Amino acid sequence: MTMPASLPADIEAIIFDCDGTLADTFGAHFRAFRDILADYQVAFDAEFYHARLGLSRYQLLEDLKQTQGKPFDEQAVAERNTAAFLKHLSAIRPIPYTHDILRSQYGRLKLAVASGGQRPIVEATLKAIGVRDMLDCLVTIEDTGVGKPAPDLYLLAAEQIKVDPRFVLAYEDSDEGMEAAERAGMRVIDIRPFYRTDPARW
Repeated sequence: MTMPASLPADIEAIIFDCDGTLADTFGAHFRAFRDILADYQVAFDAEFYHARLGLSRYQLLEDLKQTQGKPFDEQAVAERNTAAFLKHLSAIRPIPYTHDILRSQYGRLKLAVASGGQRPIVEATLKAIGVRDMLDCLVTIEDTGVGKPAPDLYLLAAEQIKVDPRFVLAYEDSDEGMEAAERAGMRVIDIRPFYRTDPARW
């Protein structure tokens, strides 16, 4: 789906995914994993990570273990991830395509984020790109316990901003996210034709 010339007239709210949709967090996440895994003498390169962006944290680490054949504690790596990520906030960049949409609709429509990420990371990310205070609500995995492609994150966000899902437009960068928004009864726009991160930078 491509970006419409203008928003549908009946849209009352926009709900954005965070990572890869509002913010390019590839560099921060990559550096965090790289730093932690170095303690286990496990190599972690940008191309490997980029090819597996749709995986959960634990799926990614399991795949890495299978690929390299080196033992490490996935649980320990996951538990250290938030603190490591927060050391690399300077690597986060706003994604121009969605950043411009959010700013243009601030004060006009209800604006929210529905992310499958951990709240401390999502909060820090949104503050890093200067949009946290522009949102009417933020829903993360801690609020539902269920990630995408289940519709729970989007449904809860719509409930909190008091807008019927039929009148919500969602922006996503993954197949799982698009499915989640569609299952919630929302219209959704795939931003991938308009923005892709460049792993070569890292």
